[in-house]
Amino acid sequence: MKNMIQYLPFILIVLGIISIAVGAFMIIKPLGFLVIGMGLFALAYILVPKGGNT
Repeated sequence: MKNMIQYLPFILIVLGIISIAVGAFMIIKPLGFLVIGMGLFALAYILVPKGGNT
């Protein structure tokens, strides 16, 4: 259970992106694809390691 709590913020972000995309698909189909694309860009930006030495 401790391992699951560690991933809770990531799970909530993904569920939020999914719910916004579904709502956009209900309004206009192309808007749904646009929201999914922006959500994936945002998720990638969040997951990319920041700083540090390469």
